Amino acid sequence: MIVLDLGCGQATISMGVSEVVPHRVLGVDIDRAGLAAARGDAATIGCGNIAFAAADGRQLPFRSGVFDAVLCHSILETLSDPRSVVTEVRRVIGRGGVVGAASVEYGGIILGGAETTGPQRFYDIRQQVWRAEEIGEPNMGRRLRGLFQEAGFSRTEASAHYISYGTPARIIAFAHDRAAECRNQQLQAAVARHGIAPVEELTRLAASWEEWGRDAGAFFAFPWCRVLAWC
Repeated sequence: MIVLDLGCGQATISMGVSEVVPHRVLGVDIDRAGLAAARGDAATIGCGNIAFAAADGRQLPFRSGVFDAVLCHSILETLSDPRSVVTEVRRVIGRGGVVGAASVEYGGIILGGAETTGPQRFYDIRQQVWRAEEIGEPNMGRRLRGLFQEAGFSRTEASAHYISYGTPARIIAFAHDRAAECRNQQLQAAVARHGIAPVEELTRLAASWEEWGRDAGAFFAFPWCRVLAWC
C-alpha cells in the first residue's frame, strides 16, 4: 500500500499514518522548510517507511494510478482552484483506491452563552479576512462532496463532526486565544487594509471574548466536513 499525504505540512498526520500502514507513506507539500522539519522529526522517532517530496498539488510529479490512498486534510480550503488539485488526485490514485479529505465549515458554528454578538461578529470579520487575503475559503466543507463527484470518482460519501468547547478550562482557553487573535497586529493590519472593520472594533471584540469566557453557560462548537471518495 502506498499512501500520499497531500499538503502534509510538518507531517504530524503523515507520521501517524506511517505507524499503521505497513508499506510506504509519502508526504508532499510546497513548504520546503516544513518538509525539512518533518524529515528531522521522522528520523528522530524512527519512521523508516515515510518519505517526503516538495511538489505542487496542481501538477504532481508522479505517474498515473500509483497511489492506493490519498489524504487531503485542511488543504483544499487554502487553494484558489481546489478543482485542479482534486482532478490531479484523481489521476494519481489507482483503481479501487480511496481519497479522504477534510475541511473546515464556518457555516455550522454554534455559539452559546448570555452574550454571543461579539464572538459571532469576530467570525464574520475573520471570514472576510480569509477571503480578502486569500488565506482560505471558510465554507469549503460543504463543497467537498461536489468537488470529488465532479472529478469523476465512482462513489463519494460525506459527513461532518463537531469539535466542542464545553468545559470551564476549555472555554477559558478558547476565549483567551480568540481575544489574543483580536489583538494580533497582523490581523488588525489586514482588517484595516481591506476596510473590513476599524481596529477599535477588534479591541472591543477582544474584551467581548474575555467576558464570554467568564460566562458559566458559554459553549462553542464548530464542524469539520469530511469526504471519502473511491475510484
